[in-house]
Amino acid sequence: MGRTSFVINPERLKGLRVESGMTQEMLMSKAYKILGRSPEAAPKTLIGHYQRVEKNGHTSKALANALAQVLETTVEVLQGKDTPESYHYIDKLVKQLKAQLELGNNQALNNELSEWQSKYNNQCPDMNEDIYDFARDLGIQIELAQLIGQEDELIKLQDITGWSSEQILNPANVHGHWFVRKTVMNSISTSLEYGLGEIMWEVRDVIKKVGHFYTDDLRVSVKHAYPWIHIDLIHPRISDFHKTTFIFSRTLPKPDGLKWVSPSEADKWMLSELDRIAFDEANFVTLNDGFIYPSDIKNLRLKIIEITDHAKSRIAYSEGWLTDQEDSVFESFLASGRAHYWIVNKLTGGLAEGLRAHLNHLPEVSWKVDANNGRITLTCDSWKLSAEKRAKLGFYDLSYTISLVELMPDGSYRAAPWSKKGIEDAANNITRQLQWAWASEDFASDDEQINLHFQERTKLGETIVDFTNASSLEE
Repeated sequence: MGRTSFVINPERLKGLRVESGMTQEMLMSKAYKILGRSPEAAPKTLIGHYQRVEKNGHTSKALANALAQVLETTVEVLQGKDTPESYHYIDKLVKQLKAQLELGNNQALNNELSEWQSKYNNQCPDMNEDIYDFARDLGIQIELAQLIGQEDELIKLQDITGWSSEQILNPANVHGHWFVRKTVMNSISTSLEYGLGEIMWEVRDVIKKVGHFYTDDLRVSVKHAYPWIHIDLIHPRISDFHKTTFIFSRTLPKPDGLKWVSPSEADKWMLSELDRIAFDEANFVTLNDGFIYPSDIKNLRLKIIEITDHAKSRIAYSEGWLTDQEDSVFESFLASGRAHYWIVNKLTGGLAEGLRAHLNHLPEVSWKVDANNGRITLTCDSWKLSAEKRAKLGFYDLSYTISLVELMPDGSYRAAPWSKKGIEDAANNITRQLQWAWASEDFASDDEQINLHFQERTKLGETIVDFTNASSLEE
């Protein structure tokens, strides 16, 4: 039986070799050395072996690893599965520019760098910082020129970098060109965007603008099926409701058109922000794992964290008045696409009265309620109190953060999405409750009161005991 062949992308291999400035013989000699084979093999042997790999991509996994190591990349990149990282390209461009500056005979580079420094950094220039920032800006110019293919611009960039006409066309991979197909309420458009920044902003903006048409129970689905990324807005009750989707992929400009390529690791890090956008703008989310968050809306709970001086904290969970729910009322809200709103109202019911027992009888004027970053924050401004009252408190800082979590079958909790509008509505509700609670020292709700039992946290993000605490679940 013959050896199993390992396949890499010949075009990617050649491009990276040319970009590195190495000859076929030089690259294979270094790879041989890593493999423990004689790097002094006859040039004909080294070149012949390399040319066979560059022609059809067939090699061994060991040689593929060695070639990747010499080219300062990964086997996945050589296989064409991953896009080279932008910092690899920038580092190589920096090395090339430094080499050109050391030679001292590249007037085009000297002029361009001098002009760049006068424009961006004319006070106390630091050459090491300057050359990196300059290389990044130059890399962007190269990447844009590769898409347009304007000959004059490419020749100018060749002169500045000192690269050959072949080297200047190697993928720049700074921000990337992204093809986007967007459908908003059945209206379809396509575009080519430079970098992910604009796409991320537009995804959030579209959800904000049309999300209300999908009701409070809107579900956003985020799927990474590389090279494609899919974002879908889903109506909770109407399967054929007006379509709103984003489908996009990074592309690589080629002489015969655009090629779809998988995102780089840096791209993937940025794309992970899509999960946060979905959690911020919708109350139901499906992520790449295929699960819906929350999986059971009736298992939603409020997590309340108390933080005092020196970041000391305690934690409690509450189900509010959720146990008092009437199924017929819930079904009515579910049918109208407002089940999440109804559940959260039940969770926040009586919360202010439950918190009041822990507020050290501080006057209402010292408390501020904010809704941001996926949670509600209740903060005491002790400096609004007199010096005498502050001295009696025994602390300077006290705050509560309230977020939405889901109680899982094993008793643990996991984060749940909570739309900004939903958080703002809940914050206003809690503010009104606090005003009522402080309206009279004798204030008492006619409804069953909520008792919050706080437990010390062993460290930030960890509790000794997880439990749900409402009046019906008191220990």
